[in-house]
Amino acid sequence: MNDSKVIRWTDRYVGRLICRVLSLLNVFKIKKKSEAVKNVLVIELFEMGGAVMAYSSIKYIKENLNGANVYCLSTAKIKEVWELLNIVPSENILSVDDKNLFTFATSLIKQILYSRKKKIDLVIDFELFMRISSIITFLVKPKLKAGFYNYGLEGLSRGKYDFKCCYNQNTHISKNFLALTKTAVNGAQQVPNYKGEVRTSEITVPSYQSDPEIRNRVKAEIKTLNLDYNDEDIILICPDVGKILSVRNYPAEYLVEVVNNLLSHFPRHLVLLTGVKENNEICSSIKNKTNHSRCINFCDKLKSIRELLELMTFSKLLICNDNGPLHFASMTDMKMLALFSTDSPFVYGPLGKCVILYSYFHCSPCINAFNHKSSPCRNNLCLQAIKPDTVFDYSIKLLEDKLEYRTINNERPYI
Repeated sequence: MNDSKVIRWTDRYVGRLICRVLSLLNVFKIKKKSEAVKNVLVIELFEMGGAVMAYSSIKYIKENLNGANVYCLSTAKIKEVWELLNIVPSENILSVDDKNLFTFATSLIKQILYSRKKKIDLVIDFELFMRISSIITFLVKPKLKAGFYNYGLEGLSRGKYDFKCCYNQNTHISKNFLALTKTAVNGAQQVPNYKGEVRTSEITVPSYQSDPEIRNRVKAEIKTLNLDYNDEDIILICPDVGKILSVRNYPAEYLVEVVNNLLSHFPRHLVLLTGVKENNEICSSIKNKTNHSRCINFCDKLKSIRELLELMTFSKLLICNDNGPLHFASMTDMKMLALFSTDSPFVYGPLGKCVILYSYFHCSPCINAFNHKSSPCRNNLCLQAIKPDTVFDYSIKLLEDKLEYRTINNERPYI
């Protein structure tokens, strides 16, 4: 399911029609008396970092709905992230195989039927624009449904919910998730919801617990690619977001210059280029152009997100585009330098020890919930405006503890 244009077209036109039909059917729904909520299903299908951002919301559910069983519906590729959060029981994490349209449809039907058997009382739909989650919500047949609502705005037209919350494009996504959760859990019916404060102190991230066995396995893998490796300091670079959102990629030729400068400045450090199999082309290109033994193409060498997190626990710095690894690193004590462009750092900035570079172009951010996260941009001048010397300079300052880290939404300076 990698053809984003087909997915977006189908969701926009077919999904909108289905949502309208289901909304009309919802008019005839018999309103039941308010009862205690015992089973809650949270839907967060596609975003790799979404699980980390939703952690505070799941925590709020468990603290305020005593004894409630919490289930989560996600795609198979991010099930491991939910497991690592250790807040939803593994057997309650329902995953959908999204390798192709057939496996997606068949496994989704299976999970919908399973959810019906569990007699879900409340579904909280964390999706912002994809209508498939709204359709799933209706088919699960819960007593109550909660989701983001457009209140007359363009976009976000995803059908009717019992508990509606406006999406705030000026507020961090973790706070948006928590606002929706508070609306649903407290049965709030103001217009528009959520009428209340979501404090930064309410947003938390779990800490990854290191595993010595996994650590040794990852270090052994590094040593196979660099025989001289002996626990030297490591800088991680994730250079490729992938084909669907390649507009987020910092120029590879800029990264070559950054890597060369870092290796020159730190004569004993290693630079590891990380990613999955589809990122290998860019990682190989950067490695070949640096032509340095201490620059290692580590792409596709890690077998799980847990191994990536383990690598992060003993690495000194992560340099990364706006992508999932930033949010995984937030579960560790690792320092991060994030390169933002098409998405708003005020909405999607990572929650860990991060400094964000952002050029404030008039056209940025060009991807948001109101345009189906689809940008017409094919030349990301906003990222190209962040020169290699700037990235190198901020990397040195981070490694030497000369910068103050961010907090979200300007309770202190964020960027």
